[in-house]
Amino acid sequence: LMIIWKLNICVWAGSAAKTDAAKTDDQRGTAISSIIAECAALILSDTLFNHSLEARKPMSSKKEIAAKDRVAGQPSEDISWQAQKSAMTRERILTASINCFVELGYTNVTTAKVASLAKVSRGAMLHHFPSKTELIGAAVEYLHDKLLEDYSYRVASMPSSLKGKKRRRAGIDAYWDHLTGDLFVVYHELCVASRTDPELKFILESSQLAFEKHVLDSNATLFSEWNDRGDRFLLAMDVAKCMMEGMAAGQLMTNREERVKQLLNYLADRLEEIFEEGEGSAIGRHSTNK
Repeated sequence: LMIIWKLNICVWAGSAAKTDAAKTDDQRGTAISSIIAECAALILSDTLFNHSLEARKPMSSKKEIAAKDRVAGQPSEDISWQAQKSAMTRERILTASINCFVELGYTNVTTAKVASLAKVSRGAMLHHFPSKTELIGAAVEYLHDKLLEDYSYRVASMPSSLKGKKRRRAGIDAYWDHLTGDLFVVYHELCVASRTDPELKFILESSQLAFEKHVLDSNATLFSEWNDRGDRFLLAMDVAKCMMEGMAAGQLMTNREERVKQLLNYLADRLEEIFEEGEGSAIGRHSTNK
């Protein structure tokens, strides 16, 4: 459009020059030539300017494409690698936190000791966990995830050939091994420390619900023959759970190994009897669903 407009100017200029009777032919020719030259210069300048703009477009287009990729959730390889690296650093810090709980005890754990064991800088530690409270909160959640994995692994490792009473006995042994592992020992220590630490108590109570539900769901599979006994089943599972956790907490027991074996054998037999007893028994009197 700019070019057409400029050409029209040239035509108009030429017509005006012809009607100017006061000027000679040479003067009119010189004027027209001058105007045409100026128009040509303007047209050339406009062409060069537009060409310059076109040359800049590829760079802008690349930026726009990159922006669209980011909006569409397609980060570049560099961004993706940074995210993976950050996740691995966080995982290393949380693993180091659990190891510090095991080796040093909850009361002796500091962010500096965790950072040293994780082999991360203080800056990296502060980036992921600005305070000890945030670190402990994340570490407790991580611990519960590992407890769930540990218990699930032990139950899944039971021989599939075991059936009935033998399988239920193996389930008791699997839970005992879980309770006496390092992870549960740390969890028990955290529970004790939470008595005088309201923040820790809140963190534990929040994550404990998920763990209890997982154990209950696993027990429903392990003791499937009893799962339809309603309240009697739940009471029996609580008896077993509380007895075994109390045994695990009693570390200073003389002749521990022998006595633990005897108690677990008794518990296994008692559970079998619970579901055979009538309404006049203790379990019958204290459960609503027979």
